[in-house]
Amino acid sequence: RAGDNPPLPDHVQIMRAVDVGAYVRPIGEDIQAGQTVLAKGTRLRAAQIGVLAALGVTHVPVTRKPRVAIISTGDELREISEPVGVGEIRDSNRYALAALVQAQGGRPLRLRIARDTRGSVRLRIRQALRANPDLILTSAGVSVGTFDVVRDVLAQMGKLDIWRVNMRPGKPLTFGTIAGVPFFGLPGNPVSALVTYDVFVRPAVDRLLGRVTNDIFVPAALGERITSDGRRSYIRVTLQHENGILVARSTGTQSSGALMSLVLADALLILPEGTIQAEAGDVFPVRLFDHS
Repeated sequence: RAGDNPPLPDHVQIMRAVDVGAYVRPIGEDIQAGQTVLAKGTRLRAAQIGVLAALGVTHVPVTRKPRVAIISTGDELREISEPVGVGEIRDSNRYALAALVQAQGGRPLRLRIARDTRGSVRLRIRQALRANPDLILTSAGVSVGTFDVVRDVLAQMGKLDIWRVNMRPGKPLTFGTIAGVPFFGLPGNPVSALVTYDVFVRPAVDRLLGRVTNDIFVPAALGERITSDGRRSYIRVTLQHENGILVARSTGTQSSGALMSLVLADALLILPEGTIQAEAGDVFPVRLFDHS
């Protein structure tokens, strides 16, 4: 409406001089000619995509998302939507492992549960192979029990390279190849499955993605006594700064079936092999979880 805006001044008074170039971004301040902006294997997050847009780059070569087939085995397993009876549990491993694969940038392929028979395991593996995976993961069935048949099926259908590792949790781990596809047989206990994924499978998926695994380790002092059985142990811990020192404490039971011990954890504290008992104040490396 007329009269709402005050009249414009007919002169401007300069109160102080302005330096040449002030408030102007100089050319080349951020990126110089010939500089490598994004190296091969870089994960494209928000900042990287912003840089590409600023440079007018509309297309970049990328690595195809690796396809990872995931099979849970066990007569006791039920789908997560089903009720469970005595001696039965819902299958959490397929979903947790798929989440890890997806978080890394892979494409998880969840197959149906395999029962504790060689025929059922062979069927699921054949179904996995028809999906043209880059990697196959199974959980459970790789120990020495009567119903642990995955290791035998792997040896029959492909090549078995590794069986059992000196770590806790996760001793009964299997690795091999079937029809040229790498195969990890992870333990069935949920924490063992997730920790062995972290230690062994995560670097393999990174390699398929064309990048190097970049673990972050920091030293932390124990806030309590911890015992182990002499295997290299990955202890689920919380972290807190106390008097300028990073202090690690157990999240509670270290049972390989206690998923809440991982939910509550900030990191994995690594006790080296041969350590039976560690005292409060002893310093060990911890691997920080990536919460991005």
